[in-house]
Formats: sequence, structure tokens, C-alpha cells
Amino acid sequence: MKITLDHPASSYGVPVILNAKDEVMDYAEGVRAIRRNLALSTKALGAMCGVSHRTVESWEYSVGVPSAAALNVMSRLPLDTVVPRPRRMLRKKQPA
Repeated sequence: MKITLDHPASSYGVPVILNAKDEVMDYAEGVRAIRRNLALSTKALGAMCGVSHRTVESWEYSVGVPSAAALNVMSRLPLDTVVPRPRRMLRKKQPA
């Protein structure tokens, strides 16, 4: 997966998200895949891109599209890295 300007689908200086087969991905699908591969919350990705978590959610639900600046920030992330999600620790009940 990568974000690039070097693709025919990239127009007017707006980067596109490509999958492993170099096919253009929908922004919603691409942002969701980037965030999940890196095990980031919407809040964490938003902080990196300088937007709110609600803005990231809007990207993931095709309500909005990431700005070129946000895509440039995401292009610097290790997009091919898959971070395993940590197991949730079950809390044991404390004795009364």
C-alpha cells in the first residue's frame, strides 16, 4: 500500500492511495486500511494529520475526503507495516 502523486489517477496534485497491486483505492477504504494496519485509533490518526477524530471517521464513511496535506502526512507512515492488535486484558474481580 502506498500514497503517491506518481499515478495517472492523481490529478491537480492530489495524492491517491494504491493497494499492494498498485490499484487505486477509494479514500474511505484506503484510510480505514491504513489506520487498521498501523493499529491507530481515529483520534491518533487525526492528531497526526491535524484533524479531529470525527474528520477521520467522515473519511472512512465517504462523507468527506482527506486533504492533500493529510494524505501527505499519511504517505510518510510505514504503510506496509501491520501492527498486531494487543489482546484486551480481562480484569479479574477484586475480592471484597
